[in-house]
Amino acid sequence: MSTVTLLWVLTKAVVSTQSTGNKGFSIGSNKLTVKTKTSSGISLSPSFELKNDNLVAAFETSGSPAPGFTLKEKWCSGNVTKTNVIVEDKLAKGLKLDLEVVVNSGTGKKTAVAKTAYKTDGFNGTFDANLDLAGPTLLATAVSEYSGVQGGAKVGFDTEKSKLTENTLALGYTNNDLTFVGFIKDLSVFEGMVHHKVCPDTEVAAVLSYNKGNNACAFNFGTKYTLDKDTSLRMKVDCGGNTTLSCTHKVKPWLEATFSNSLNAKTMSGVNHGISLEANL
Repeated sequence: MSTVTLLWVLTKAVVSTQSTGNKGFSIGSNKLTVKTKTSSGISLSPSFELKNDNLVAAFETSGSPAPGFTLKEKWCSGNVTKTNVIVEDKLAKGLKLDLEVVVNSGTGKKTAVAKTAYKTDGFNGTFDANLDLAGPTLLATAVSEYSGVQGGAKVGFDTEKSKLTENTLALGYTNNDLTFVGFIKDLSVFEGMVHHKVCPDTEVAAVLSYNKGNNACAFNFGTKYTLDKDTSLRMKVDCGGNTTLSCTHKVKPWLEATFSNSLNAKTMSGVNHGISLEANL
């Protein structure tokens, strides 16, 4: 399982590393995202992405009809709609209930997932179940923290097959400028992440993973340097020599542009680029 899919485990510890190593890059696509909010509090966000000569459009809207209730709707050009009905802090403080329904009008496929999350000081837990009549798949997570040390677990269970689908353990440590997170999945995949804020303008992060099943090892390194309040530079490289450079600049207070280029440093080939624009109106 990739690091990105495990962000729920140790959110506070992982976000810094993921931000330095993954966020802020736009390779192989050109993307425009617009975010705005009406005077009544309804958020609107259209987006357009050109990738592999295909244009993908999406439109997302959300609003709160009453305190503690949120409605979200997302449509994409594949004619897939996703609806979320969220109730938060109503039944109990820190408890969040989310019913997610996805409908693919092209194929007629419909799926629904009931999600619950509970958060309090030092603890964060979730329990999700897809509403499949043949037998729901259950997914539970739990994270606790004490004095900068975080521990977490994730368990997936298929009720139809009466089979454990996944199990993951995580342990992390965070202080003022250093974050470390370690993952063990199914006792076969081991992954470690470290993030260090060298100074107010410079951050570095690294991810090392090892798969005992095929003896595969992977290493990724990333860094971020903030030139000023409007401009930041990012770089990441993996063990295959794939190197990506990125520059993010706030053109206007409401407009942010990201320019990215990548190539294989070993062969000096595979040049690719991308542009991303995000407008917050």
